Amino acid sequence: MRAELSGSLAQATLSLKGEAATGSRKFTLDTRASAGIEGRDRWSAALASLRLQALDSARPDAAPWVLELGNPVSVKLRSAAGDNPRLDIEASAAAATLKGPAPGTVRIDWQPLRFSRTGSEARRAFRLQSKGRLQGLPMAWAELLGNGETLAQVGFSGDLLFNGDWDIDAGDTLRAKARLVRDSGDLRVQAGEAALVTRIRSHGTGTASERTMDAAGPGTSTPAGLKRAEFALDAEGDTVRANLAWDSERAGQIRVEASTRVQQRQGGWQWAEDAPLAGRVTARMPNLGVWSMLAPPGWRMAGTLDADATLAGNRSEPRWNGTLAADKLALRALVEGLDLRDGRLRATLAGNRVEITEFTLKGGAGAQTRIPGQSGNLSTAASEAARDGGTLSARGELGWGAAPAAGAGSGLRMSVQADLRALRVLARADRQLTLSGKLQAGLANGQFTVRGDIRTDRAVIILPDQTAPSLGSDIVIRSAAIDREAAEEAKRRAAENRSEVARAETAKPPDIGVSFDLGSDFAVQGRGITTRLAGKLDIRSTALNAPPRITGEVRTVAGQYRAYGQALNIETGIARFSGPFDNPQLDILAIRPNITQRAGVAITGTAQSPRVRLYSEPQLSDQETLSWLVLGRASATSGGESVLLQQAALALLGGLGGGSGGGLASRFGLDEIGFKGPGSGGDVRDSTVTVGKRIARDFYVTYEAGLGGTLGTLFIFYDLTRRLTLRAQAGQQSAVDLIFTLQFD
Repeated sequence: MRAELSGSLAQATLSLKGEAATGSRKFTLDTRASAGIEGRDRWSAALASLRLQALDSARPDAAPWVLELGNPVSVKLRSAAGDNPRLDIEASAAAATLKGPAPGTVRIDWQPLRFSRTGSEARRAFRLQSKGRLQGLPMAWAELLGNGETLAQVGFSGDLLFNGDWDIDAGDTLRAKARLVRDSGDLRVQAGEAALVTRIRSHGTGTASERTMDAAGPGTSTPAGLKRAEFALDAEGDTVRANLAWDSERAGQIRVEASTRVQQRQGGWQWAEDAPLAGRVTARMPNLGVWSMLAPPGWRMAGTLDADATLAGNRSEPRWNGTLAADKLALRALVEGLDLRDGRLRATLAGNRVEITEFTLKGGAGAQTRIPGQSGNLSTAASEAARDGGTLSARGELGWGAAPAAGAGSGLRMSVQADLRALRVLARADRQLTLSGKLQAGLANGQFTVRGDIRTDRAVIILPDQTAPSLGSDIVIRSAAIDREAAEEAKRRAAENRSEVARAETAKPPDIGVSFDLGSDFAVQGRGITTRLAGKLDIRSTALNAPPRITGEVRTVAGQYRAYGQALNIETGIARFSGPFDNPQLDILAIRPNITQRAGVAITGTAQSPRVRLYSEPQLSDQETLSWLVLGRASATSGGESVLLQQAALALLGGLGGGSGGGLASRFGLDEIGFKGPGSGGDVRDSTVTVGKRIARDFYVTYEAGLGGTLGTLFIFYDLTRRLTLRAQAGQQSAVDLIFTLQFD
């Protein structure tokens, strides 16, 4: 800080320049002022210029906040001591401008400001008079003042500008008015597919090559068609009134009127706990789909909503009375396969509770998907398609505040009963699920409870044969933007964890108990398995931040498993759950049919640590059992059949269904493990084992060793072009080859 003070006590001038920093924020002040004594207990001051700047280094691309005085401000102060002390302060009218990181400039004009205080500490009175206005307040500044999600992240954007004014005369009698009114611009809401867009910005390293890419560009959002947006706060005496008006073509209309009373205590105004409340809220939402960004990512909602409610009671116990009505409700999540439609809601607000008198939803139309065969669905696709999507109906109530019944406690309360009747919950082509049953959910004394009995009417689950590709563990991506986002995410999660720990100290664990019956038509296909599943599971959860515990068993019905080119019958297929849902005990036996010898595969252990072994009855050696399993007869001692058996054994080591040996190879960090046979009529000892690893995109190394020899051969492949490859080998024979490849049909 640098300050220059000159003059005398009667008239002094001050020039001040300084900087202050806290964390990533830096503040700069530049001001010139003068002050002096005009007489006994009388002072005067004048602020000739003022410029205050705030910059956040965590946002290097953002402009600073700048507050600048438009014209000089004079201040006069008078004080009087004695039995009735008094203090009077008066500031002249002036203007200032405020600029921020987002485009826009706010102009603030105010009339003379007056403040007076009289009386001693025991009986002190004050009066404040202020009047002014502001112009051009951008909506975009709202997200700059908080540390949470930005407006763009929750789906809002636009060029709204607001004007405001205030008129305050507070003393023995309170009189105040404040308004904030839309001046121009519109609000845009990301709706439909636009809500799925992730905003990405990429900047080059140089000024000339700098580029900006915005994935959520113009045209991806829906204008609300805003006609009016106004908030007003009025105070007269001890009565305070608030009004909110919102009128738009697509985002609905909302009107809020509320009033309460304040009391003057200890030289100030206070809002007491027993202050009365009165008001009315009316809302009409002709298209709830505009607000889909409030739902989870990828979810869509639709429908209409009408609300009309009055407010009464007091601050500690507000009471509502009115109605809520919604029609044509729909909820869709295409990725998950959720499709609920034709919903209807009727609810009544009575005091401190909401009574849901009617809530219904219908399931969507499912595709004509069916797993065929004796191991597939019992119902046909045509009969399922002809059936409607079923219904979900619910009734109940939600309460808050003091309970009306004595001894019932206080706080938030809930009691809801739901009835599912052949409801098609999932309607994807590869994932269909129809459920029936009853559910009860409640909340009392801070504990959430769920009870239910659910049964599957029909299920079609088609599993993909391959999972989505992912980057290898040896690939590391470095990015300053990613690192910065990761640091912000870690900081946000740490704050959430701290708050969750604080909540967990007082929250009660949920009490969930649901019985789930798989029914008789639960068909699964994929990864070589085609089967129906049956069984009953009991789902329980009684601990905070812990996965639910599941007890019961699931068994296969008429199951088949395809492996090594053969269809095995699953004679025993049981998964026993007794704790975590992802690690049941396995008891599986798959037998090859239509052969004289019983041979197959047995799987025991747990899902996370399975044990696979060959099975035969009467018991045979593994080689003989594998021969019966793969060839359907006794084993051969040499030739191509032995190679086929070796490949089948390798598939068992790598995991069921992985006949290429990729499962075993990946465990050792290799790309290939294979066998090469001796050819027709050869000896098994002439077979070779090959291991390979890709070093780079165009560079591949393999090593080949014979089962009956001591020396091996190292091969190096380098792709010069798409058709030209250089191959080098070293071992018993060394050579360099140039291979040209020509492909044709």
